[in-house]
Order: sequence, then C-alpha cells, then structure tokens
Amino acid sequence: MKGFFDLTFVWFFVITGIGTAGAFLYAFWPRWTVVTIGKIPFIREYTILTQHWGIMVGLMGVFMIAAAFKVEWRTPILIFSLLEKAFMVCVVLANRGQPYSKGFKAGAAMDATVVLYTIAYFAVFGFAR
Repeated sequence: MKGFFDLTFVWFFVITGIGTAGAFLYAFWPRWTVVTIGKIPFIREYTILTQHWGIMVGLMGVFMIAAAFKVEWRTPILIFSLLEKAFMVCVVLANRGQPYSKGFKAGAAMDATVVLYTIAYFAVFGFAR
C-alpha cells in the first residue's frame, strides 16, 4: 500500500485540492455561485456567511495542495481536511431528500473520496509521517 500512496498522493491532493479551492467562487461571486453551482436561491442576508464559508473552504483546498508537496505539513492538514469533509458528507446525506441538497452532491462525493483516501493513508503511515 505504501507504493500506492507514493504514486498517487501528490496528484490526488492537487486535484482534490483544486476542486476544494473552487469554493473561493462563493467568496468572490456569491450570487452567481449560490444559484449556478449550489443550485439554491440566493438570499442576500446570508452573503457574509456564504463568503466566509467560501474563504474557509477555499483555503482548505490551498492547504491540501500544499500538503501534497510539504510532507511535514501533511498530518495537521489531513486531519482538519478529514474532519471538515466528513462533516460535509454527513450534512449532505442527512439532507439528501431536500431539494436544496442537490447542488452539493458532487462536492460531497469528492469529499467522501478524500475521507476514504485519508483514512487509508493514516492506516498505512500513521500520524507520524
């Protein structure tokens, strides 16, 4: 399994990091992103919350990309990413029957993949790498 992670880690976290960093769109173009990507109505009163979420998740993506190259940064970034993404998956699953969850299914699928990959990574390398 170590060989698998040695071959895939950098590209996996660069690609999923770019996908996660896409949340920056919510920070800088909240109206367009909420309606077009999130597939929910834009509510002006939630703009600050939407933009804050976009910055937080967008930065998570940047840090995921950094973790792909900086081995000494991996453990704390991967732990935070694992928790954040697992929670997002749980929230989307808990609301799966609601029409407002529709725009979040693709992101939740990517997040679930990152969660499973990260759990396997820690199972192989532990938290000390």
